[in-house]
Amino acid sequence: MRVVHISTIHRSLDVRIFYKECRTLAAAGYEVHLLVPNPPDTEVDGVFFHGIDKVTDLPRLHRTWRRLRSTYELATALEADIYHFHDPELIPVGILLQHLGAKVIYDVHEDTAWEAISLHKRYPWVGWLKFGIWTLLEGVAKIVLDGFICVTPKIAGKFPPAKTAVVRNFPLTAELQQTQNSYTPYCARQNKVIYAGGITEIRGIKEIVQGMEMLPTTLGAKLILLGEFAPAELQNQVAQMPGWKSVEFLGWQSRNDVVQCLTQGKLGLVIFYPQRDHLQALPNKLFEYMAAGIPIVVSDFPLWRKLVEEIGCGLLVNPLKPQEIAQAIQYILEHPEAAEAMGKRGQKAVMSQYNWEIESDKLLKLYHQLQSR
Repeated sequence: MRVVHISTIHRSLDVRIFYKECRTLAAAGYEVHLLVPNPPDTEVDGVFFHGIDKVTDLPRLHRTWRRLRSTYELATALEADIYHFHDPELIPVGILLQHLGAKVIYDVHEDTAWEAISLHKRYPWVGWLKFGIWTLLEGVAKIVLDGFICVTPKIAGKFPPAKTAVVRNFPLTAELQQTQNSYTPYCARQNKVIYAGGITEIRGIKEIVQGMEMLPTTLGAKLILLGEFAPAELQNQVAQMPGWKSVEFLGWQSRNDVVQCLTQGKLGLVIFYPQRDHLQALPNKLFEYMAAGIPIVVSDFPLWRKLVEEIGCGLLVNPLKPQEIAQAIQYILEHPEAAEAMGKRGQKAVMSQYNWEIESDKLLKLYHQLQSR
């Protein structure tokens, strides 16, 4: 059975799309193709890549039209049995592909409508306009499309239960094994504070850098930033802050390099603002830190508080108060034995419960259901 995954905005080797979903399907015997911008030149781990043209020298609407048309043409040429797309802008493409007789899955990574509100605080009318567009498109998708995969139960609640699976973005235990093979004893590590992922204002980058400035210089703490700033000009703003002197910005890194950085860290940060779309999120990075055996410092949201307190794997802070962030980081760096115990508890929880091997069964189950319809 031929399966085509499609994303116009994610990287070709995206952790969820390629490393988890596509490789799982290929290992299960599906013929898997992935349509993305700037793909590798060759097949990787049983997944065949196809490049989507990413036009940049046209007005926004014209650019979007060209991108979606190119995507549709590539997808139809592959004549798949199942199409599985990952971006809300692809809903119209998915509907058209379904009319060709294929099964179509929408993989919902975010609460897209409310995320639009969060991302456009400076121009609220833009956020509400996008809110309306995404709400309308998802409303049509609920009626028409064959299946939905959602990263959290909260998002899944917006979609038809009979056609929806919750497949959470938990770590690969194979990568956990890799961290164990290159493990540096916790107490022997330098005081490195890790942030991995998209670097944005609403994910707390300014408060994190302010918190680094407040740490005692005797700790010699360094913030290791792995990811890309969005928008790009945010980097210039943050680089002007006094705390930037304690930052080592590595930019986007390969999976192997991310794993290596985590094995050298003392703690991981997830300092999201209390936006509606964040309160029920289960960020991949949170569980990757746990998988690597390092304690976490996270925003004090009810869902995250329940997780952290049940496992005993980290500390909670008000994400809008840099002083609390600094105090939590300082406590962990000054109490290495307690911190190491937090990290081990988090790692044990990932091995037993919060891992991709469990979630992948839900992905395969939905595919089997679609095949039998």
